[in-house]
Amino acid sequence: MNEQKKLFKMIQSYSFVINETALYLDTHPRCRQALRHYQKYMNLLRDAVKTYEEKYGQMTIFGGSSCDSWKWVEEPWPWES
Repeated sequence: MNEQKKLFKMIQSYSFVINETALYLDTHPRCRQALRHYQKYMNLLRDAVKTYEEKYGQMTIFGGSSCDSWKWVEEPWPWES
């Protein structure tokens, strides 16, 4: 598996953990351990997405910072790589 695919799988894993933790927090909103867990994985996800987009282009319509052109449609979709 190449580096791009590994990074993409890592992002998927972090997203899964965040979603599951958010569901838990819906019923346990004062659980400090879950809040720390959620924040840890949010930071990991943010860093991984930033790294991915710097190396391989935007992952979502909300990613990237280029205002020169609309490159979203010109690059391969993340799952096509």
